[in-house]
Amino acid sequence: MATTQSKEDIYFSVCNAILKMEVAKGHLKWTLSEISRESGITRSLIYYYFGKEKKTALEEAYKFIISHFFNIERTRSVGIRERLRQILIDVRKMPYLFVLYYLEKNAGSEVGQMIKEAESLLVKALKQEFPKLSETQILEIYLKELGAITYQLPPEQVQDLFEDYI
Repeated sequence: MATTQSKEDIYFSVCNAILKMEVAKGHLKWTLSEISRESGITRSLIYYYFGKEKKTALEEAYKFIISHFFNIERTRSVGIRERLRQILIDVRKMPYLFVLYYLEKNAGSEVGQMIKEAESLLVKALKQEFPKLSETQILEIYLKELGAITYQLPPEQVQDLFEDYI
């Protein structure tokens, strides 16, 4: 039941539903009632956390997903393997996440710009975590992460990655 869920669980459920509808129906061709049915979250909670406008809800969903996906705030504290393991788990629960990342990254949209800024922050965080690595090696880490997501690497196999960097 939605009332016993944490704010992050509610966000995760609603964002997953928004991303799914955005892919399945097209840009803003869904209703907040459909999001409520798909997510199992009441419309009143959706209004409370996301507002009553679809565009605002979509923007909030993108902000939450980008923050969650890139895990900028927690990169240094959880480490590279744990961050990737969590992303792989989340992408399994939220399969539309990577589809929209791919579609929006170079679309020249506001979301595309948000993605690029988040990538820049992630690269900066990786440079702090691994100060002895070159720009190319940092890029290799990020590309390895994207490859693991695209390949749908089982999260338990993350421990085998990044030996050369850690």
